[in-house]
Amino acid sequence: MNTKRSELNLIPMVDDFLAITGEEDPRLFKALNNLDIEGKRNLGGIVGRFDRNGSKTLDSKERLMARRILGRLHKPTSNALAIVNKILDYLDLNENSLLEPEELELGIEILEKFSKVDSQNETLSELELGMLYAVLRYLDRNDNHVLDPEERHQLHKALDNVNSFLKTQKLENPYLQEVLNEAGRA
Repeated sequence: MNTKRSELNLIPMVDDFLAITGEEDPRLFKALNNLDIEGKRNLGGIVGRFDRNGSKTLDSKERLMARRILGRLHKPTSNALAIVNKILDYLDLNENSLLEPEELELGIEILEKFSKVDSQNETLSELELGMLYAVLRYLDRNDNHVLDPEERHQLHKALDNVNSFLKTQKLENPYLQEVLNEAGRA
């Protein structure tokens, strides 16, 4: 049975993750601890991708991997976490709702490259997340919500010069144009 992530009760896993993160990474804990219930659901969608054995609790390695993604967020709001879930959906190549090592590596690489498209820091703003999501949607030519091998190849090639790639995307990508218009950056 394949249950949709939105139907899962991930709040206990989130609460456990937050309690342990308070000890292991107080800065991230402080940023995540004030999320409302919707924010916790969105956080659960991310954290749940690392529960490889289905135990509903992340071990130390799984928590570290989750923090590699979450630590890249400038302000982890409910909306920012929802966008991260959409981004991670595109990277879940086998669509099993878990991040395999190859998928995680691609996710980290993408987040690192996009962290400086609108700012000069190592974190991603909500705008940068929205821009990344718009790019992934545009690259997904067959609209199956997963980056197929050719689409991943195109993304890897583009990441070599992300600023040049984005310049082209701003001209050609209607999803990116919409994000930028909404942010008053057109």
